[in-house]
Amino acid sequence: MKEYLRKLFFYRELLYNLTVKEVKVKYKNSFIGFLWSMVNPVMMLAVYYVAFGIIFRLRALGMTRYEFYLLAGILPWNFFSLSLLQSVSAVVNNADLVKKVYFPREVLPLSYIGAASFHFLLQELVLVAFLLIFRVRLSPWIFALPLLLLLQLVFTAGLSFYLSALNVFFRDVRHFTEIALLAWFWITPVVYPISFIQDSFPAWAERVYMLNPVAHIVLLRQRLTYHSPVDGPQAAYFSVEGFLYAVALSLFLLLSGYYLFCRLEGRFAEFV
Repeated sequence: MKEYLRKLFFYRELLYNLTVKEVKVKYKNSFIGFLWSMVNPVMMLAVYYVAFGIIFRLRALGMTRYEFYLLAGILPWNFFSLSLLQSVSAVVNNADLVKKVYFPREVLPLSYIGAASFHFLLQELVLVAFLLIFRVRLSPWIFALPLLLLLQLVFTAGLSFYLSALNVFFRDVRHFTEIALLAWFWITPVVYPISFIQDSFPAWAERVYMLNPVAHIVLLRQRLTYHSPVDGPQAAYFSVEGFLYAVALSLFLLLSGYYLFCRLEGRFAEFV
């Protein structure tokens, strides 16, 4: 493992250049370029405000600034799903590079995650700006967001190592990931408060539901960004055990996924 990490550090400039390339390619020949990453949350905010704040006000379940609650969950979810969808095919999509040049192959999925992180940070700046403009009450714990972002990165990277490596040998992994993410979204409290699960299902079903590590990450994001204990008590949920479970699982996925990826990368050129 030390040798793998040493090689990855040695090729850190390649990782940086590939990440920058992915960022630039997305907005190539675009008039406003990176600003599209900031326009996206603005448009979502407008749509959610009209849809949930005005037209479907009754569906807000008494939650103040429901549109911000949605954004607090949807932005990290978009980062997770986009990173996973792009990184799962990272090795296959760079087959020519893999066959011709030697470099640590883990640089490929990490570059996609790095590019998604850049766009996500721009969107987070827009969200925080609107929270301040609309005078939404903020939790003092909002300064802990960088640590939560680190947890998101660890979990996403670990899962990406597994999926990108397996996708080289079994191309069905890409299609499975797309379907799994569709279902995963609806079993994560993004568009509905956690109280909906607690009030509608038996205790054993809730325990199974909370095995979803992304649920704990999104819930904590909503608690920090949306200030759910004040703006929406129905969404205020925090479990120390659940958070530690998410941390432990993320670290396990990162270490085991990275190890599996490095063990299999020697055969990638044969199958891509």
